[in-house]
This record gives sequence, structure tokens and C-alpha cells, in this order.
Amino acid sequence: MSEDASVQILFGRRLRALRSLRELTQDQLGERAGVSGKFIGQIERGSGNPSLLILARLGAALRVELPELLRFEEISAEGKPLGAARAYAAKEMVTGYLAGRPAADVERALRILEAALGDAEAGVRRSRR
Repeated sequence: MSEDASVQILFGRRLRALRSLRELTQDQLGERAGVSGKFIGQIERGSGNPSLLILARLGAALRVELPELLRFEEISAEGKPLGAARAYAAKEMVTGYLAGRPAADVERALRILEAALGDAEAGVRRSRR
């Protein structure tokens, strides 16, 4: 498989995962982005090649920043898709959970994450501020 084909397949998987996360059909996403649902299907299958303008519209339609739209979580286009937007979905859930919480709760959650994930250096950097 060529590198171009791999990129198109990875992007298609990412787009499908983000569209599913937003619970949109191909037609609904297409309508929001100003393209046909058929073209969304082509992109998701790796055969459609969207322009930069269409990529920006897709990001806006999905409420996803353009760099995040292009941040592939999979490293191989071979085989079945394996969570093309799992990390993104998890980040949204954490952000949603912490939104509106008191600062002390957010700081405590950060310390818990740092301890769980082993990023002790982040705590040191934060305490130096």
C-alpha cells in the first residue's frame, strides 16, 4: 500500500470515528460541511481526497480543531480500525467532567492523573511557578 493511500485510509478512519462520536450520519455531516453525504462516504473509505477548505469545514462541522482532525491515533492503515478517536473521546469526557468544577477539584484531579501516569516532573514544574 502506498503512503498516499495509507494517509487517506487513516484520515477516513479518523473522520468516521469523530463523526460517530458526534452521532452524525454521513449525510448530516455532509450537510453541515457543505458537501454530499456520498463524498463523506468516499473520504471515510479512503477514496475521497478533500481539499484544505473541505478539511476546515469538516473540522468546524464536527467541532474539532483542524490539527486534532488530522491527529491520527492509529499508526497502520492495515487491518481493522482500532480506536481512531479513542484518546480524543476520552479527553472530551475528562474535559466535560472537569468543566465548571472548583479549581481545587481540578488541581486534585491533575495530581491524581500525574500520580497514575507517572509524570512526577509535571508536579515539580508546576511547583516552581
